[in-house]
Amino acid sequence: MKKYTQSGTFSVIVMMSALIFCTGVFSAVGFDEIMPVIIFVFVMLTFIVCILIFYKLTITIDDTHLTFKMGIGLIRKSYPLSEIENCIPVSNSIWWGVGIRLIPSGWLYNVSGTAAIELTFKNRKTKIRIGTDRPVEVAEAVRERITGGQPGSYYEKSGKRGIYLTVALLTVIIIIPVLIIVSGRKETEVTFTDSALIISGIYGLTVSYTDITQADTLQVLPGIRTRTNGYAAGKILKGHFKLDDQSKVMLFIRKGIPPFILIKTTGTTIYLNSGNSVKTREIFKSVKNRIDPG
Repeated sequence: MKKYTQSGTFSVIVMMSALIFCTGVFSAVGFDEIMPVIIFVFVMLTFIVCILIFYKLTITIDDTHLTFKMGIGLIRKSYPLSEIENCIPVSNSIWWGVGIRLIPSGWLYNVSGTAAIELTFKNRKTKIRIGTDRPVEVAEAVRERITGGQPGSYYEKSGKRGIYLTVALLTVIIIIPVLIIVSGRKETEVTFTDSALIISGIYGLTVSYTDITQADTLQVLPGIRTRTNGYAAGKILKGHFKLDDQSKVMLFIRKGIPPFILIKTTGTTIYLNSGNSVKTREIFKSVKNRIDPG
């Protein structure tokens, strides 16, 4: 049996750099709200799984099969030598990069560099390219066995565990942003208890009536400079923002639908409205009745 291992140095450097950058960004934004924590954990898990897959690629050649596995083996495939027609050293286009991807001749599995071997098969047109830093040596080892009349096994094994994990990861990558968008677009719900008003949903919070120092309505919002830790999609703004005067506020608004409720508390300033002007006025009336019952 012969084994050839290539380190995925390039892949690890790129992913570690991206991971460090994302960690810095999220640290600057802060983790006071649950949504940034969820996104940060999701990003961390994604990069960790990718590093476990792409930190190396190992090709193993025995008397019956050529097998390769990526990283810890979440992605692996094994081809019977009896089905391989030829194996040659090749150089990949730099534009193909690293990873698992469909290329003009078939599939490429690569963790670093452009050197690879290319497998052609007796009974199918699709070719397989596998990255390695010793393409000439690997190709010669394969050809020695396929021209030597080895009986081989006609069973092609595949790493279904890795495929399932990859599919699951891609599904999560798609679902998480969709859930964030759906959650962000939902109407902000405001409920009242005996002691506080509760703003529910993404970036929601509870405001004690005794902490409210001012409540008023505005027809025009102040200038909004930037989002610091919030959700912004079209006319919907929720979470932490900074105004043109550099003051920090919390927004739960749909732009273009006045009035807007201004609530100042001992700890923060909140701007709030509903997608329905009548409902916004009802919310404001309820707030005023509770903080100024007289």
